Amino acid sequence: MAGCLATDMRRISAPDQVFVTRIARESADTDFHRLLETVAPERAAACRHMVIKINLCDYRLAETGATTDPALLAALVRQLRKLNPAVRITVLENDASSVEADSLFSLLGFREVARALDIELHNASRHPWVKRDLPGGIVFRQLEIPAVVEEADFFINFAKLKTNAISKTTGCLKNLFALLRPKRKSVYHGILAECIADINMAVRSDLCIVDGLIGMGGLGGPAFGVPHKRGLLLGGLNPVSADACCARIMGFRPRSVEHLRVSARRRLGTLRYRLATDIPGFRYKDHKFEFSRWQYLLRCLLRGSAGVE
Repeated sequence: MAGCLATDMRRISAPDQVFVTRIARESADTDFHRLLETVAPERAAACRHMVIKINLCDYRLAETGATTDPALLAALVRQLRKLNPAVRITVLENDASSVEADSLFSLLGFREVARALDIELHNASRHPWVKRDLPGGIVFRQLEIPAVVEEADFFINFAKLKTNAISKTTGCLKNLFALLRPKRKSVYHGILAECIADINMAVRSDLCIVDGLIGMGGLGGPAFGVPHKRGLLLGGLNPVSADACCARIMGFRPRSVEHLRVSARRRLGTLRYRLATDIPGFRYKDHKFEFSRWQYLLRCLLRGSAGVE
């Protein structure tokens, strides 16, 4: 089994380490403070501009487990400001096939957070993009990325703990799939794992955080699955290791998730993470998500036979 339990909570400094702790809505500020004290790199306290990529995949409230909770984002921002009072913070999302980020910001409560905490909401589709060469890319030799990512000097990947009907899991790696520029991203579903690896080669995460307060299980994920209240908060420095831990928590072998394997092969990180936790008696099996492997395989077969990508 990957990882080992640790009770001596020194600051995490290695990319293969993943920290798992508890989170509750009423103690979110304290919980994020504990996470940042353990995981945040020292340069987070000295950077000038942070970008936080959240997860807004549909017009669904945070209580469904589908989307970033604005209350948790607010708690994270408050703790980042304690760490670095002068930092400029931009919250990033992009339009997708069936959603527009500006509408999501308004409907899901993010504009109120932005006004209260003096942060910027950034819909990538309405702002400049820059081209970045991708030597060794699998699908792309060059990718456009949001210019704000290029301008910032610290990038936080703030993902959700969810299953996914196509990719099995949604975590930090998959969270950046939204930063592919075309609005209709379903055209990439047939080469999803390779595209996920490429965008993570182009956009490197400095800090990975996964919200598992309310996750999502079942084959309806990432938007219409079953809410799973787990009260977990994960942090790490590398998206492959963080997602490998997320996969195991949800009940998957990390190597069974294609985009994790592909990303590990591209040397974006390792699946052999080391677990650190302050949760007494932590056991993966206590947090397993609902997900029917047989239904998943049948769905894949039907999609393939129908010529669907």
